Amino acid sequence: MKKTLVVTYTPRIDSNTKKLVDYFLDYNQDNTNIKILDLTETTPDLLLQENLNLFLKRNYGGIALEDEEVRILEKNDFMLQQVLDADYVVLAYPMYNFSLPATVKAWIDGITQAGKTFKLTETGYKGLCENKKALVLMTTGSDFSVEPVKSMNYATPLISQQFDFIGIPTEHITAFGLQQYPEKVFSILEDSKQEIKSLSDIWYS
Repeated sequence: MKKTLVVTYTPRIDSNTKKLVDYFLDYNQDNTNIKILDLTETTPDLLLQENLNLFLKRNYGGIALEDEEVRILEKNDFMLQQVLDADYVVLAYPMYNFSLPATVKAWIDGITQAGKTFKLTETGYKGLCENKKALVLMTTGSDFSVEPVKSMNYATPLISQQFDFIGIPTEHITAFGLQQYPEKVFSILEDSKQEIKSLSDIWYS
């Protein structure tokens, strides 16, 4: 059975993003082997002086680390291995201030590792996560599907580029305007659930 890693960042009470995640999990519970990483409970380590320099030492310098140095990188390395072990990755979060929540960006930074998820070749960078697919589930308060704010949606192109960089093509299902259209929240979420159903049927058929 194919393996799916579901990475979630849904800290808000009564989160609409979580409703979409729950639908994905319920619909696919018998279709794939699912592992869940809740970034509100297991937070990635920011790349600060100590661990960033260890990443550079190991991943770029090719220098073996001491046991204590390995321990410092343990959490982000574990999250990296979860991605490497998966056939599908589902990443779910709300848009924050036109882009990704900081915790989600920290997860991306942790799994984007030279020699593990990408490498530098004579013709440029090459993603190493081949034969995987990703789905991004995102919710927004405003309707970023139309101008004048459509061009302010930096989250979608950023996460697409991040996944493409490591070799994973990405599908997007976004519930736009959940605060802007309070009378339409139910129908917007239902439309997104139907998109999840359709993509799941393709992925796991």
